[in-house]
Amino acid sequence: MMRLLKTEYLKINRYWIFWGMVFITFAAIATAFWGIDSILNDIRNNAVKNSPIPIPEVSIYQFPGIWHNLTYIAGSRLFLLFPALIMVLLITNEITFRTLRQNVIDGYSRNETFVAKFLVVIGISVMVTAFVFINGLILGFLHSPSTEWKYLLSKTGFVLAFFLEVVAFTSFALMIGLLVKKSIFAMGVLAIWAVIADPIITHYLGDWYKQFMPINSITTLIELPNSILMKMFGMQFKEFIELTDLLIVLAWTTVFNAISWYILKIRNL
Repeated sequence: MMRLLKTEYLKINRYWIFWGMVFITFAAIATAFWGIDSILNDIRNNAVKNSPIPIPEVSIYQFPGIWHNLTYIAGSRLFLLFPALIMVLLITNEITFRTLRQNVIDGYSRNETFVAKFLVVIGISVMVTAFVFINGLILGFLHSPSTEWKYLLSKTGFVLAFFLEVVAFTSFALMIGLLVKKSIFAMGVLAIWAVIADPIITHYLGDWYKQFMPINSITTLIELPNSILMKMFGMQFKEFIELTDLLIVLAWTTVFNAISWYILKIRNL
């Protein structure tokens, strides 16, 4: 395992495009996290002027609700696309420059080659999840009236759910990269399917079928947070992760990686 990790790290250590894309991913997420509260407050202030009833001030940064709020934002199609594109770039470059073939020549089995790629998926997911968690801690400590452990750790299950979202989406990207092979085309297929095709197909499906669409099931694992403001207007959303939704995402993650393993098993690298 350590040998595989070391090999993968050596491949990306001096790959500046990879680190540049990681920086862009972190910058995009941080910009959304640190700016959205002020945008929501501006909307609230404008609504207060025209509302006959008082509208309470709501902060998305207070513990424990911050974990649901931030992971919902970071778990959108747009932000999940960033780590997925990184994975596509890495795997298609390995195909283009015959690195996968060299690994096999150097003594890696096909199974070890797949495990190495899945470890990259996990590594990218850990980095993104850790970044979200660190931002959540900082913003929570800055804005929460109470920072007791029971408030801080409550609802951190949403962070684990977000980690699964990133793993699932990035596993999908690994599969697309192996299928398409060319980086530009693979990125295009990934973006078109995730942002255009999947939402359109999902829109025309019945409510029961929507939960089984691959990208839709991943991006809706964490649903819209239930705030005091929404409750005032009679709107209710789930404040937990449904076991059924969790199992569907785990199933798709397994399918994506099984296909990737099969491609690596039978393809002439």
